[in-house]
Amino acid sequence: MAGLHQVSSPHRCEQSYVVTNEKLEPFEGDSETLVIFDSLKTTGRERAINGSFKFLGAMNNDDFKVSVELYSSPNGDGDFKRMAMDVPQTSICECFKKFYVQFVQPSLTQGETTNFPIVDEDTCPIPEGEYYIKGVLFNTEDWPQQVPRGILKAIITFFSAGKNVGGLIVVVKIEDRQS
Repeated sequence: MAGLHQVSSPHRCEQSYVVTNEKLEPFEGDSETLVIFDSLKTTGRERAINGSFKFLGAMNNDDFKVSVELYSSPNGDGDFKRMAMDVPQTSICECFKKFYVQFVQPSLTQGETTNFPIVDEDTCPIPEGEYYIKGVLFNTEDWPQQVPRGILKAIITFFSAGKNVGGLIVVVKIEDRQS
């Protein structure tokens, strides 16, 4: 388990579920690709996220937007139904401040598991660059108590000037925690 970081707080209850990274699937933009996730992979028995991603150009609030579509396959059989908790096209800075900060940032340690900047109220634009992720498992303590069990698919699409400029499909398995 060396190199894997699962942060937990003594003040919180453990979630009633366990999240396992199943698959990361990058996709290109319609005419150009400004976000490149093609070297991110899940590795090892723990299915940790490893690799790097690139943002080509500073992503400012005026031009860049992000949407998240969520799908659930309760039986894990690949029969996905769209969920009501989508994030419509939202400015990149707002999306990172609201969603990245809650669902992704607690899983990362600046300088240890990533070189992506810590996102706070002043983080905008999201800086251009290549960023690494090393040995990351999701820390779910700030995730909602109620999440659907089975396979969850999130399609994260980045937009510039209204055009799809690439994104990432994240597939995770959510199971009840075995006591």
